[in-house]
Amino acid sequence: MNCFLAGPDLIRWNVEVVDPTRGSHVRLTMHHGSGSIVEYFPSTDTALCREQELEGLLIAARGFGSFEPIGS
Repeated sequence: MNCFLAGPDLIRWNVEVVDPTRGSHVRLTMHHGSGSIVEYFPSTDTALCREQELEGLLIAARGFGSFEPIGS
């Protein structure tokens, strides 16, 4: 389990392989004060890129920075 601060909120997140027998199915789960975000990806790399994007969005939404997509 990993975490980061988005303003006063502690956001917990986790990346895990959910079914290695059917190819790479990786689940990203982010737990925040209003609920959870769950998304599935074909690889760990794509899940981690999405985590960075969501982290930036959540921090910006709380007024603690600006969001710039990866590769900008």
